[in-house]
Amino acid sequence: MPNAKKLPSPIAIAQDLLWGGWSAMAAGAALDLDLFTIIDRGKTTASEIAAEAKTHESSTRRLLDAMVALKYLTRKKDRYGLTPAAATFLVRSSNLYMEGAGKFAIGHLMGWPELAQTVRTGAPIVADEPGARGEFFSMLVRCIFPPGYAAATAAVNALDRAARIRIRKILDIAGGAGAWSIPFVQAIVGARATVLDLPQVTPAAREYAAKFGVADRFDFIEGDLHQVDLNDGGYDLITLGHVIHSEGREDGVKLIARCYRALAERGTLLIGEFVPNDDRTGPPTAMLFGLNMLLHSPLGDVFTMKDYREWLKGAGFRAIKTIRTPMAVSPLILAQK
Repeated sequence: MPNAKKLPSPIAIAQDLLWGGWSAMAAGAALDLDLFTIIDRGKTTASEIAAEAKTHESSTRRLLDAMVALKYLTRKKDRYGLTPAAATFLVRSSNLYMEGAGKFAIGHLMGWPELAQTVRTGAPIVADEPGARGEFFSMLVRCIFPPGYAAATAAVNALDRAARIRIRKILDIAGGAGAWSIPFVQAIVGARATVLDLPQVTPAAREYAAKFGVADRFDFIEGDLHQVDLNDGGYDLITLGHVIHSEGREDGVKLIARCYRALAERGTLLIGEFVPNDDRTGPPTAMLFGLNMLLHSPLGDVFTMKDYREWLKGAGFRAIKTIRTPMAVSPLILAQK
């Protein structure tokens, strides 16, 4: 009989292979049922919440208790409450509500069952069709607005006063709902931003700029970022919030060079990305995101800080620094022309 003391623990493997994804599915179901918003409206017992949600009471209680275990909710006797994070990101009335995240969580494994086949062939499982891409991103940018907004807010706060004063004209490339530019416009008096994105996506940016009270300081360019003239030399800040991973190595280098030319002297490029360590052994989130790109993009990947420094210096940027913040999965990159 094997000695249990000499056996490696199976828990980590079981967590990945047997239980992985359960927490996302549970939180997605709670969000899809609007349970967090119902609690915010004052319904705090399982019976009250189930009545409002039109769900089975004992089943609802089990889901609510799971949300307590996962730290989305609190419970005191029979009454449930929201944690600060849930109140900020999972309640519909919040400006930082992760709209669509419930359905995204439930469907987030799309394509992953075909990963072994993709590794065999090297080909993504889906065709990169512009129309479908625009429709997908029009949904995704609302889900990912809160983490982008939080990371960009950290970037604004990290800038010294002199750097802030220089920022008047901002270009948010593939800007989605404006998560990476809205915090700068909010914080810097007189700053104005232009969001460049597909026609199906810019309505989200218009909506969120209005929601945050800065719509009068936003302009929009609708089009494919590869085909739009970036007006060389005119911008004080350009943001690339989770853009380069979709471009791939060759096009990512070209995009960074285009950004350099589009910046004014002493202008700043802000890059937010999933960044693995230089030997590509972690962290897990970055490496798994790289596999996600393998599934869904013919060229996409994640790139190391060594890669980014090489590309940025090659483009001509003279000062490169990183900002570590709990608001972002990986350090943010700031490069100055």
